[in-house]
Amino acid sequence: MPEAGLVQLTAPLSDDGMSDTRREANDSGPLMIQMLAQVVPEVQMVEIVMTPGQDVPGFPSKPWSVPGIDLACARIRARVVAGLLGHRSLHSFSSVIAGTPWKVLVELIGAEGGSVVGAVVVARQGRVWARWERSLVKAFGAVLTQGATLARRERSLLLERGLDGLVGQVAERLMSTSAQTREAILTWTMRTISESLRVDVAVLRRHDHAKELSVMEAQWPAPAIGADVVPTAVAFDADPARVATAAARGPFVLELGPQIDSRAYFVRGKHGRAEQSVAMMCLPLFGAGQPWGTLSLFHVGRRTWAPEELRMLQAVGALLMQMQARIEAEAQTLHNAVHDELTGLPNRRALLVQLIERLNKDQKTAILFFDLDRFKVMNDFLGHASGDTILSTVAGRIRATIGPDDFAARLGGDEFVVLFSGMHDDKEAIGFADRILGALRQPIELAGQQISHAASVGIVFSTPGVRNGMDLIGWADIALYAAKKRGGNQAVLFDEALKDSVGERSRTELTLRRAIERDGLRIHYQPEMDLRTGRLLAVEALVRWQHPEQGLLPASAFMSVAEETGLVVDMGRWVFTEVCRQLAVWRIEYPDVAIIVRVNVSPSQFLIGDLVKFVENCLESFRVPGESLCIEIAERAILQEPEQTALIVSGFRALGIEVAIDDFGTNYASFAALKRLPVNYLKLSPEFVQGMGNDTIDRAIVETIINLATALDLGVIAKGIESRETIEKLLAMTCGRGQGSFISLPMTAKDLGPLLRTGIVGFGSDRWQGDPLQNVLAM
Repeated sequence: MPEAGLVQLTAPLSDDGMSDTRREANDSGPLMIQMLAQVVPEVQMVEIVMTPGQDVPGFPSKPWSVPGIDLACARIRARVVAGLLGHRSLHSFSSVIAGTPWKVLVELIGAEGGSVVGAVVVARQGRVWARWERSLVKAFGAVLTQGATLARRERSLLLERGLDGLVGQVAERLMSTSAQTREAILTWTMRTISESLRVDVAVLRRHDHAKELSVMEAQWPAPAIGADVVPTAVAFDADPARVATAAARGPFVLELGPQIDSRAYFVRGKHGRAEQSVAMMCLPLFGAGQPWGTLSLFHVGRRTWAPEELRMLQAVGALLMQMQARIEAEAQTLHNAVHDELTGLPNRRALLVQLIERLNKDQKTAILFFDLDRFKVMNDFLGHASGDTILSTVAGRIRATIGPDDFAARLGGDEFVVLFSGMHDDKEAIGFADRILGALRQPIELAGQQISHAASVGIVFSTPGVRNGMDLIGWADIALYAAKKRGGNQAVLFDEALKDSVGERSRTELTLRRAIERDGLRIHYQPEMDLRTGRLLAVEALVRWQHPEQGLLPASAFMSVAEETGLVVDMGRWVFTEVCRQLAVWRIEYPDVAIIVRVNVSPSQFLIGDLVKFVENCLESFRVPGESLCIEIAERAILQEPEQTALIVSGFRALGIEVAIDDFGTNYASFAALKRLPVNYLKLSPEFVQGMGNDTIDRAIVETIINLATALDLGVIAKGIESRETIEKLLAMTCGRGQGSFISLPMTAKDLGPLLRTGIVGFGSDRWQGDPLQNVLAM
């Protein structure tokens, strides 16, 4: 009985591949030989000679000859075989063998499809053949042709039925194959084909195009183990199947001579294989339209491959490629789930799995959190395609820098995390981070330009007992933020001081949130003056925090926390509401004063879609015209969100609200962006204004910005004026608006009353001469 799991092609077939019923029909072969030997006078040799490689059930029959003519029989047989192989014409002939003349009748035996499977050979010495003798042999040839045709037809039906069962069984196994069971199922498939078709070797090989190797995926019988081992990978030109099917699209049949190196499939010199030819049937396999490999069958010795066998090989090959495509698609889906599509690095999910695995093993690990400095600006300037190139290059450099036990992942955007193992102290981890930063600083060529890009990194170490990977990544992020605040392009280690600052920041966040909700904020107003006349032109609204323990705090003491936590959005809404309320009061108390209040808007507020609508509602609620407000936007908002900023600015202008760019010139806003924005004023940074007296560069910058504003028909407002000499220099440059401690410190709405009443600010008064540091902080 066949082994479980293997197909038995044709149950009723005997060893020679013929059914019992068909065997009886083909017993006519030996009978005809005996009849010819008895009927034809003086005949000395009767034989059915088969074409080499042709397999017909029941053929050939045992030859008949008189004793003592072995040499003649061999010579006659060899000439007939040569004719059957097409090496010479085949017909009845005369021959002199060992000095004796022989007359030989030859009648071909055909089969379905016109192929010649053999010949009836009748021979005797000297005497020529009579017409009736020729007709008799011809008739016998016709009978044998009919028998061969019937035998082949029946065998074809039985073979096809068996091969259909084989294909069905293979299909059932392959449908349930997974990446884990693939190797075992492929080996089972090769064994099933090999044993069912009775071939010596069935093998599946894959093409490794990158290395130009033919790699064994599965083979039956399995390769030998030991000195004479069949190699699992050979060069393309050493694989006869690969060579034979290089340009083929369908099954390919070939006979390999003994001189052909078939070590890709056989151990040479074993079982005489080196001395015999090998019949090969090979099918090239294609995946996604590209050559994938070969499915090959090898039979030692001559063999004719039936058409049904060729079709079976094609069917199995198609099933194998379907299975391979499914497994590759499943593997790609799993890969995509834990990898970043752009860079190919593991993603956040994979990072957390890897980090938790290391933490559970108490493996000391450094978590390095990288972020590219000013990447968004570069991305917007160069375009997203160039930005993707930068990110891919950065990922490649990180991958090339880390060791085999380290782990790199992309969290998203321009954020990368590296898990560094095996370090002994903090200094080693910092050195490792510096190596990566050094690699990232190397120029990247984009569109013919060399672009250098720095990065910042925060580092935290795992500690025994800590199992929360997100906490560690969060601490590394805090260290990264500290590196950014210190100027970037450096590594910062998360330590106790940073940990304390995090606690302090958390407390500040909670207290500030409570202040926003419970009326703990205040607004002070700093006057803006006409530098020529001293007339009050506008006031800038500056938020203050009435801290329960520390007293009145300027914005510089809490604005960074507000920005980081998102509280700046709620704070900004409160400021707009309070300013509009105060404007409504002033319009009643000072109806003849056209006061304008300038309100700072954080870049975070520009990300809120309803900002313009909210301000419009505030104006309507307090019946304040839009012309009473001026929105001051930070220059970095233009760079971070240029399109969103342009929409919001246009919305404000439609309400009659003026717009100014604050601290212009400190963040490299492009002239093209400035041209697109419908702004009214540029505000000079105090850094440039206060440096005019002793720094020619600052003076040149101020003068350039003023000239730019004049060319664009924009107003200019100077900030940070601390002396009369500064005013004189500004007036000389045609800048007629300004504010600063020399003119007036910020004050409450109540203290601003006298200035609103008179409309005059004045400057240099003794009441503003105090501690210069306090004056600066009050800004």
